[in-house]
Amino acid sequence: MDMRDIAFSVRGMRMSGVLHLPDRQSPPCVIACHGLLSTKESDKYIELGAWLSRDGLALLRFDFSGCGESEGKLEDVTITGRLEELQTVVDFVKTDSALGGTIGLMGSSLGGYLSLLMAAREKEIKAIVTWAAPYRLSGPSSDSPPLGESFYRDMKNHDLIAILRGVRHCLVVHGDMDEVVPLTHASLIHENIGDPKRLEIIRGADHRFTNPEHREQAYRLTTAWFNGHLTA
Repeated sequence: MDMRDIAFSVRGMRMSGVLHLPDRQSPPCVIACHGLLSTKESDKYIELGAWLSRDGLALLRFDFSGCGESEGKLEDVTITGRLEELQTVVDFVKTDSALGGTIGLMGSSLGGYLSLLMAAREKEIKAIVTWAAPYRLSGPSSDSPPLGESFYRDMKNHDLIAILRGVRHCLVVHGDMDEVVPLTHASLIHENIGDPKRLEIIRGADHRFTNPEHREQAYRLTTAWFNGHLTA
């Protein structure tokens, strides 16, 4: 496996990413979308890159604006802005000479929500896997992260349930002990997406799949799904 640093520019901001390349010519590529406050350096994405590379798949992990090594401020984050950033990454994968142009999306938590929105409108997405994704976002509370008012205004412009029928080839992974996003969200996503689809509930798993056994189960499910839907 080879890794190379990449950079994008969105709205005049520099965004940072890392591309995991397997020992294979023109591989399919999975784009990993992190959660609201996470980064591309989370162990889950680095390890997933190793899992996918062993099976001949590339992984591109990147930092949304306001996170990790990408420019921007967290208080300026909106769903519309993050979708624009994700579209830029998708467009990169479509045209990069080292990749085959076949694209999958993997998203955790808010990254899963964004991945579903993108898959519903971007027909080049051939498969998608979500981990602990919500089907609906809630307003601010006493323990909400330091987001600006624009985030909560903008989120009302995005109705995921209304467009989920356009999402296909989707695996929904969720822990039944998720303390942040209740399991009902996974059931509603699965109920509303199109076929082929699959719901996998990991017993005892929390929101971040912190137990190594639970995370390994999620890796195995994810790798098998992308192998079946990106390489067929």
